[in-house]
Amino acid sequence: MTDTKTQTTLVLGGTGKTGRRVAQRLSTLGRPVRVGSRSGRPPFDWEDRATWASALDGAGTAYVSYYPDLAAPGAVEAVGAFARLAVSSGVPAEAVELLTYLFSEVLDGRNARVADGVRRALGREPRDFALYARDAGASGAWDVPAASGADR
Repeated sequence: MTDTKTQTTLVLGGTGKTGRRVAQRLSTLGRPVRVGSRSGRPPFDWEDRATWASALDGAGTAYVSYYPDLAAPGAVEAVGAFARLAVSSGVPAEAVELLTYLFSEVLDGRNARVADGVRRALGREPRDFALYARDAGASGAWDVPAASGADR
């Protein structure tokens, strides 16, 4: 079995909010990292499947972040296609099976449920954030007071 500490990890979305942190932490641990992004070398673009194989080449593991969002139309199909390519490229089948399960079963919305936290905490039904923002803005909640001479 290959030592995971010496395998290159492909970090998809490696210049984004979470991917950047994952790549930095792996690098700090001395682990080989390949950043998967449109500006990466080689480039990776979810919308251009021709970029996927070169990004996977030599990778033993992958951190997957899907842009723009997992709920976007076509996300499950794209991640599934990427997972199949990853298996054929040598990424362990167990990792791909987990990835496929997460994207097709867990994160597809069927496990989502409406919670009642607002009602329990505030004693009222939740309301649309846009209405809250409109009312808070109209009340002056975000107004910045004019600076007085003493504040300058």
